[in-house]
Amino acid sequence: MKIKLAIVGAAIFSMATVTTAMAKNYGMAGCGLGSVLIEDNGFMQVFAATTNSTFNSQTFGITSGTSNCTADGLIVASKTQEAFFEANFANIQKDAASGQGEYLTAFADLMSCSESARPTINKIAQESYEKVFPTAKTTSAQALYLLKIQLSQNTQVANSCQLL
Repeated sequence: MKIKLAIVGAAIFSMATVTTAMAKNYGMAGCGLGSVLIEDNGFMQVFAATTNSTFNSQTFGITSGTSNCTADGLIVASKTQEAFFEANFANIQKDAASGQGEYLTAFADLMSCSESARPTINKIAQESYEKVFPTAKTTSAQALYLLKIQLSQNTQVANSCQLL
């Protein structure tokens, strides 16, 4: 009973520190709660793997970017793109209209696009401006979604970017 309480206590304590532990310094058990609680890379990795399995923390960590898993998990990347579009909506519209600019470049960075795909992204943004920004009431979230649809239809962009 004391062991169970210790594990539960450690799990609760670590939940407060999970989001700050994104150093990717885990052993053979992989990322997850076990990598946060157990740092030893020897035999202790058995316990780290057991902890990961018990709390199902690897799947959650990979998706959310916590528990020593990737800091750019799917949810984190998607929310970052949404926030960027909302904060820079007018500037993104201007860049899309001209087919170039620092905001389109930054957006390509947020999608982890290769350098070679950037001219194509700029061209698609300009050519599909009316589809991405169909009315003055188009929201940033709508425009982001519509732009991703346009970009996903291009094989080069789809293969060299993470279009979540």
